[in-house]
Amino acid sequence: MRRLVINTLAVISLCWSATPSYAARSQSELELIAAKLAADLSGACPQSSYGDTKAFQACAASLTQAADLPFAPEVLWGGDQPSLRIKKRKLTTFNSRVFRTMYLPLMSFTGRFSVDRDEKEKLDVIKLEAYFRNELPAGEYPYPFWHSADKWNAYETMNLVRLYLDDKGRIVVITRSADGTDKNRGEYARIRPPAFVKDQWTWVDEAGKQQPEVTLFSARFQAANPVMPALDKSYRAFATEMRQASCVECHNPSNPQGMEKLTLLQTPAHAAGEIDDVIKAVKEGSMPQDDIGLRKDIDPKLRASILRSAEAFRDQLAAADAWESNRVLMAASPAPVPVVRDPADTADARQRLRDPKATAAATPRDVKQRTQ
Repeated sequence: MRRLVINTLAVISLCWSATPSYAARSQSELELIAAKLAADLSGACPQSSYGDTKAFQACAASLTQAADLPFAPEVLWGGDQPSLRIKKRKLTTFNSRVFRTMYLPLMSFTGRFSVDRDEKEKLDVIKLEAYFRNELPAGEYPYPFWHSADKWNAYETMNLVRLYLDDKGRIVVITRSADGTDKNRGEYARIRPPAFVKDQWTWVDEAGKQQPEVTLFSARFQAANPVMPALDKSYRAFATEMRQASCVECHNPSNPQGMEKLTLLQTPAHAAGEIDDVIKAVKEGSMPQDDIGLRKDIDPKLRASILRSAEAFRDQLAAADAWESNRVLMAASPAPVPVVRDPADTADARQRLRDPKATAAATPRDVKQRTQ
């Protein structure tokens, strides 16, 4: 079994030292940050029926555009595990865009919050009241959370998220727990999710559509994006190389190797979010590793092929994102104001104004027309 190991903690730049290297925020400063965050999230993702697909999609659309939410470039997400230091907790690393657009919208927020200080980690903590949307269609979840009965139960019973802030005020760790209250949950029923087929993280539904649809490029890019065919082709080539190297055998939600910091690669959206780290790991030779965590050599040709396909995929992603950004800028640009000319403003009239001799030679009728 091979696995890709990415130094997520280095990327996130968390400070695990016993003494912080910055002046701690005041209580009032932290409360102001928390109040704005609670208002932003409850405004984008207010409470509604837990199977309300339209409300979920509106929430996702709002959070996709909310680039000012203070997330670090990469974040850690998972169950709270309060008895463990963060570096020892089993958490999943996400590109913050992936987390913001696929995971955060699965919660509705009431706007209620509190603040705290984790003295062990020396990090400020914002606690937000939040409840899980447990009745959405299966394809709206980034993977089948019900692959584990314990995980599905943890999501259904959650009522609180903790957001840990670094010294720059960025959210670097988000955990879910049931330590809050259910009194504001509203009408809520536990449900029995679909049956899970072992290791089937993607599937084709009865209508012949690839699922989970939220993880497809069509959820991120417009159908008119001209890069889509090349992007899809480059991803398929990259996915083929990953299968050759057995990457997804370990980098999937079941976490068979028990990695403390798991990176997911099993869908287009997850792979897109981690592509830069994958390229870095392949170049450095830090992947794959064997079952006990030692570097495992692979055929140099396969390593080179993985790198080529990963870089091609990254480049097509950048091109697709650039097209989307340009489309947004064009839509936001004001329309040009049409120039309305005086009917008397003809080429001949303009020439006479430039040429005094022509003006002097104009007939009385010409002069009368110009002076009317």
